[in-house]
Amino acid sequence: MAETTEVRNEPVAESKTPATASAPEARPGGTLANIIFWAYERGSKPYDLFVILILAFIFLTPRSWFDDRPTLQLTDLRNHQGIVEVSHSRKGGSYLVDARLVDSKAPQKLEDAVRDILRSRVDRPFTVKSIEASRDRNQILLGYTVVVEFQ
Repeated sequence: MAETTEVRNEPVAESKTPATASAPEARPGGTLANIIFWAYERGSKPYDLFVILILAFIFLTPRSWFDDRPTLQLTDLRNHQGIVEVSHSRKGGSYLVDARLVDSKAPQKLEDAVRDILRSRVDRPFTVKSIEASRDRNQILLGYTVVVEFQ
C-alpha cells in the first residue's frame, strides 16, 4: 500500500515584504522615473490618469498636426515627377508625361514643351515621333503618350 506522510503543524516563517515595496514612491529616482518607466500598477489612480491623458491626446489632437501627406504641385512636377517610362529599346522608347507638367510650360508649343521635359529625363539625343493625348472616361486630359526615336 501507499505510505502516508505525517504533517506537522509548525509555524512557517512569513516573508516580511513591506506593502509599500511595490508602490511607486519606493522606486529609486522618484516620480519622474515612475512616469518614464510606467511603474504604476493597473487600477491605481496615476495609471488611470495617464491612460486618460493618452486617450485625450489621441482623440483631441487636430488632424492638421499630423497631415504630412505629400502634395503634388507644379513645382514638384518639374523635378522628373510626372514622367513614366513605358517601354525602352535601342531604337527608341515610349513615355507617359503628366498633362500638368506640360501645362507648366504653357507658352511653348506642345511638341517643344514635351521635348524640353523629356530632355531632362532621357540621356541620349532623340526625336519625337508621336504625341498622343491620354484622357479618362469623362474626356479629361490626364497626360500624353510620347514615342521617341534615339539618334
